[in-house]
Amino acid sequence: MTSFEAFSTYIALKNHFTKKKFDYLKYNGKTRMTHQSFDKRKDKIFFQKLAKHEDVQGFLIANFIKNPKSWIKELVYSEEPEREYKSWMKKQQSLTYLFKEDLSKLLKDFNQNLKIENNQHPVVLKLYLGNRISLETLCILIKMTKTDIYFNKNLKDDPLWEEIELKIKKYTPFLQYNEEKLKKIVLDYFK
Repeated sequence: MTSFEAFSTYIALKNHFTKKKFDYLKYNGKTRMTHQSFDKRKDKIFFQKLAKHEDVQGFLIANFIKNPKSWIKELVYSEEPEREYKSWMKKQQSLTYLFKEDLSKLLKDFNQNLKIENNQHPVVLKLYLGNRISLETLCILIKMTKTDIYFNKNLKDDPLWEEIELKIKKYTPFLQYNEEKLKKIVLDYFK
C-alpha cells in the first residue's frame, strides 16, 4: 500500500465512523482526496508509516471503534493502537466463542434483555456499558433482533444511545460471521 492509499483509507474510515451520512462500504473506501492535496500535507510521514502496517484497514477500524477521532500521529507513534488492533483481531478470530460467552451474562429470559422500562437502558445496553459484553455481541444481537428500531423509538432523546447507535450502525457491516449459526446458538441457549 502506498502512503497516499493509506491516507485515503484513513480519511474514508474516519469519515465513516464520525459522519452519519458517509458510508465507507457504499463508496468502496473512495474519497475525493487527490495526490496534489496529499503532497501539500505536512504529516505525510505518518501515512508512510501507516502504509507499512500489514492490515491498514483492520488497524484503523479497531482504533476508530475505540476513538473515532483518533489522530494519525497517535495511531502510528504509540504502542496502544497496536495493542488495540491485536485485541480486535483476537475478537474477530474467536467471534463465535466470544458471542457464546457473552450470552451467558444475559438474563435467562431473552426478551427481558432488550426491554426498555421506565425510560431506563435495556439490560443488554447496560452490560455493554459496563464492559461485561463486547461491542461485537451487542451489534450482532441488535442486528439479529432488529431492536434498533425499538431502541430509537424509546430512547430517542438519549444522547448516550445516539452515540452507541451510531457506533453499532457503522461497525456492524464490518463484522464477519455466520448469521444462521449464531441465530441457532441464541435459540438453543434461550429455549
